[in-house]
Amino acid sequence: MTLDSYRLLETVVTTSDMPQLQHNQSVTEAGKPPRRSKKRRRDKREKSNIENTELTKLLRIVSDSKVTPSAIKNETVTVKRVEDVLQGDRIARDFDGTVYFGQVQEVKVGLSNREDKEYVFVVLFDDGDCFELDSFDMERALKLYEACKRAEKNNPEIQSKIDNMDKDFNKEKQKILRQLPDKMKRQFLQIGFAQLEAKSAFRPVIFLSPYDVFYPVRTPWLNQFKKTTDFRKVPRIVYWYGQNLEKAFSLVSANQCLSYAKARERGVADMPKDVLQKIRRGKRLGKNEEKLHCIWKQMEADLDKAPEDRIHFEKPKEDHELVQSGERLFMEIEAELGRLTKTCDVMQS
Repeated sequence: MTLDSYRLLETVVTTSDMPQLQHNQSVTEAGKPPRRSKKRRRDKREKSNIENTELTKLLRIVSDSKVTPSAIKNETVTVKRVEDVLQGDRIARDFDGTVYFGQVQEVKVGLSNREDKEYVFVVLFDDGDCFELDSFDMERALKLYEACKRAEKNNPEIQSKIDNMDKDFNKEKQKILRQLPDKMKRQFLQIGFAQLEAKSAFRPVIFLSPYDVFYPVRTPWLNQFKKTTDFRKVPRIVYWYGQNLEKAFSLVSANQCLSYAKARERGVADMPKDVLQKIRRGKRLGKNEEKLHCIWKQMEADLDKAPEDRIHFEKPKEDHELVQSGERLFMEIEAELGRLTKTCDVMQS
């Protein structure tokens, strides 16, 4: 699972079949406000006179299709050619004075009447909007993104901002973990069993810390955690064996979870009897039966592993880690966080 796939899970991770979230909310819906069109967000921002200082400074040094050399210490800006753009590349686009960052999802290549190559780029922006850009627009988007990189590189305050982001994250993390009861923390990365619904069969899971998962899953958990002082009502974050990553995580009520030891006591830790009988008789397993067989085999193999080796997915990087590794610009993280805050302010007004 790639890093960019993690960040895009925000738009696909759902729990429509997970009744423990209120009002059939998806993980994304529970953690973020509904999306608004760019035009409406722009109108609201203008009315509330909210300004992103860093991006405003940037726009002063970037024109529609040119980068001002004097604004970036006369250094040459190396911009990727349009024909070299690949799926996964990051770009920036100016929408009425506000910079939006996005990622190339698809590159379509065709031929014009003159048999020249024509490119169409499908770009998913970080706020969830998707646009198709032609070669001209992509060239401008590449130049703007490169200008963002150069402006950030030459900003002496960036490193201290990244360090502060790191400190703030870890301070919040330690604060949250300190409030959790030891019994809950001892469950992290342990194998257990859970019910998807109140009367459904128990299935193998791994109990996870809110900091083992990416923010679309963590956010609704934090929202519920902060609303109660009764830890029995705090849902457990589980990883379901045998599921695609998009459906592998959910929040489950504590009374629908069992430790591995409790599951053995209640007789629900063994592979379903009908599957075992078919295996013993040498009969062919159906599709669902084969899936259950694989789930139990994987779970049994994990029992002998150290807890930290049981995670079956790439642990996501936090925002400050993405910036430190060069996978994201500080401006990208700042714009994303700032946009969320402004949308919430508009919705509450």
